[in-house]
Amino acid sequence: MSAAYIESILNKQYLQKTFNELASQRPRKSNAINFTYGTSGFRMDSSKLDIPLFATALITFLRSLYCNKFIGIMITASHNPPQDNGFKTIEPKGEMLPHSWESYVTSIANSVYENDYLKFEANMLNIIDTIFKACPLEKKDTSLRIILGRDTRSSSLPFANFLNDFFTNLTTLKTENVIVLDYGIVTTPQLHFIVRKHTADNIFEQMDLTKEYFDAFFIPFIKLLSKVANLQSFNTLIIDCANGVGALQLEKLLPLYEKHSPQLKLELINTNYQDCSKLNVECGADFVKTNQKLPGGISEEFANNPNFLFCSLDGDSDRIIFYCLTADKKFCLLDGDKMATLIGEFFIEKLPAPLLESIKLGIVQTAYANGSSTAYIKDVLKLDARCAKTGVKNLHHDAVENFDVGIYFEANGHGTVIFNDKFMQALSKYKLEEFELFISLINQAVGDAITDLFIVVIILLLLKLDPRDWFKKYDDLPNTLIKCVVPDRSEFETFDNERQLSKPIGLQEMIDQIVNETNNSDKKNRCFVRASGTEDVVRIYCESSKQENLTIITTKVLEAIKQITNK
Repeated sequence: MSAAYIESILNKQYLQKTFNELASQRPRKSNAINFTYGTSGFRMDSSKLDIPLFATALITFLRSLYCNKFIGIMITASHNPPQDNGFKTIEPKGEMLPHSWESYVTSIANSVYENDYLKFEANMLNIIDTIFKACPLEKKDTSLRIILGRDTRSSSLPFANFLNDFFTNLTTLKTENVIVLDYGIVTTPQLHFIVRKHTADNIFEQMDLTKEYFDAFFIPFIKLLSKVANLQSFNTLIIDCANGVGALQLEKLLPLYEKHSPQLKLELINTNYQDCSKLNVECGADFVKTNQKLPGGISEEFANNPNFLFCSLDGDSDRIIFYCLTADKKFCLLDGDKMATLIGEFFIEKLPAPLLESIKLGIVQTAYANGSSTAYIKDVLKLDARCAKTGVKNLHHDAVENFDVGIYFEANGHGTVIFNDKFMQALSKYKLEEFELFISLINQAVGDAITDLFIVVIILLLLKLDPRDWFKKYDDLPNTLIKCVVPDRSEFETFDNERQLSKPIGLQEMIDQIVNETNNSDKKNRCFVRASGTEDVVRIYCESSKQENLTIITTKVLEAIKQITNK
């Protein structure tokens, strides 16, 4: 297969018609958006997403032909407010779009603004030529194979309808060679699972793969629950569903759950996914993490019950945050850092010493990880702790490259665990039925709120830990995360896994000086600035052993950013 072949099967008339409609609606202005496909794909206000949707469709078309396998598109803005949306491409084995292809889709999106179809077509054909010169593929049985999924936002269905129409009309391929499967409203991890299943089993028609998803992870969860003699840690699980897709999917599971697990009660709150305006509003994982307080629907009196474990999903159910209250009603956040250390402790507790000594077990975090969690990993658990760039794609890569068992979580509650062949072969020499069941709970392809929920519940019950005991493992340093609007986020470039700025010139030196001036004797102050991947803001993260230092440092850093960007 060559670039010439791709060009020959394009329905140029349909492509130009679609281009002209988009370009005429969004003529380029001096303050035009510069689209960037980041670790979360494209994501912004849904009213501005028509061009990114067009670009995502084209790159998915190319990727499907290039791989000659199913490629997925998930329509979601995750934890963002209801008016936002976005798109990300899912690879045949459930991975994210390769980094090298991100620049291609970004280039396609931005070239539409030129409002010149001939220039756009030339750019697109140049991209196609670049792709297939780098790795020419000779396949005569090429098919277009696409799988779609979406969250519950009001804009998601119209976007899915556009994609169905686009892929149906884009090529001159025979109808039987164009397969577009629309799985409707699913969680992001479910779509990753579905794409992977279609690829692995060569399934070419739509099936009820959400049932297979639950069978794969829920059955081992029930088996492990049956091994817990009595519920000493907690007896009720309260799940805040963020009024999103998690509510829809978990409601399907409830009857089966209640049949097989009467001892651990399960209650869903914030389940109004039919009202799109309520998605992630005053609830959900991001709300709880950012505000460090209970979501709507959970009162202090209710949360003060020591027999309850509380958690919040986000809008597309790929991240989860746990929390509880102490007896004196202090809010206790159990975030991605706490989950990573809990899983690490479980492995140390349950795996035989000779097996542990023969493998590399470690935890990958980001710059947002609390300094106390990193110290706990290194000093108490005695495990290797690594820092990767923000985005689970980056953490996953680091975990695969450096560990036989790699635990990776962002502080926001997005993460999972991966196991390589060396570990699985070593594990097979031991008779560890309970641990093998535990591994079956883990969705290794992607961070998954529902499977991470199963993981944490089982660990707490097997280790006989209640949420307050879990929280007491280490004390987080006081921290804050704020946003600052900037004229152009692309001016902010980082290094050292996003912990330091290389641009704008001089800003990092100003931040260092501010932090050093505020340092107390234990020198635990830390502050870094990084650009958002989806909007013209930068995020300022700061932590210190003293709460009052946070305001001092962030106020001065905000002033420094404004001083630099207003020059």
